[in-house]
Amino acid sequence: MRSLSLVVVLAVAMAGCARFDDRLEAPFTPAPGPGMGAAPPSSPPGIPPPSSPPSPGEPEATPERGPCVDPDPAVIATCLEPAVAVAGLGEKALVAESTGGVKIVSVDAPPEDFGRVDPRGGRVAAVAPSPDFAQDRLVYLLVVGDGPSRVERLARGDAPRTVAELAPAETGGLAFVDDVLTVGVGSELVRFPGFRGIGLAERPEIVARDLGQINGLCTHLSDLYLSAVTDRGAVIRTADQVIWTWPDQRSAGGCAAAEDSLAVALPDAERADVLPLAGGAARGQPEALAEGRYGRITGLASVGDGVLLGGTTNKRGGSPVPTDDRAVILPQTGGGGGDART
Repeated sequence: MRSLSLVVVLAVAMAGCARFDDRLEAPFTPAPGPGMGAAPPSSPPGIPPPSSPPSPGEPEATPERGPCVDPDPAVIATCLEPAVAVAGLGEKALVAESTGGVKIVSVDAPPEDFGRVDPRGGRVAAVAPSPDFAQDRLVYLLVVGDGPSRVERLARGDAPRTVAELAPAETGGLAFVDDVLTVGVGSELVRFPGFRGIGLAERPEIVARDLGQINGLCTHLSDLYLSAVTDRGAVIRTADQVIWTWPDQRSAGGCAAAEDSLAVALPDAERADVLPLAGGAARGQPEALAEGRYGRITGLASVGDGVLLGGTTNKRGGSPVPTDDRAVILPQTGGGGGDART
């Protein structure tokens, strides 16, 4: 069974605000590992190899410490507000906090503030970069739970602008499918084929209704998938058909799609499940990742060439640890996280 490749390092460093812009299109070369037709890596996935021991007479390096320093090397951002949404950004990622903050994260640099929207009495539910982010540096967010649902366009150093208003909802998702802004709010999926990033997104087209309570949208090439909660439990599906159902789960987070697998975050179960896929249909049982290790995994995205990045929401309905909430590279293999969370 092949699953998403989880064995790479997000390899581009952010040395300053001016340097991340020109590296987002650099080719991403994952380290070979299980599921990619190669031998297992010699060091743990997503973790740089250990440094050489100090020479005789040299003092040993003191590990970095502090209230927001997590001992787990898979954790790449800490002390966030509930990280409800993450989105791939080349070899980096966008993390959207429910309270409106947006950050750029990578494995080898501190989180970098991108901007903020005001959710008013609601919350941010989804984030997606513009299809032309390398040129226009625009980010889109979906705000729900405060009157009409709003799609906000955010540019670095500028005030956010509302580009669309939709029906009130408590959950939703957002993505660009073939460069077309597509939004799920409540149980409805709509698209704005005439929107090109300038002005307002008008004349929405309804793609599908009665899809359940949509919690995330994810794409692979031209394929669109969504995670939702229905009266039959959590589901991963297309607009036309359900691909898999979790009858024992009554919550769903974001999703991530690849050619031969789908992944969905299951916050109440404190894990993410990866479902093998063939021809648009499930071809095996889901594999659980990081079960019980990081708490309520809610945000989920594929970064680079298939690295799964999760965002947690332990400050909202979970049991937070001192470094919560966090953005974390999910481990390659399934199973639980030991006797206790860290």
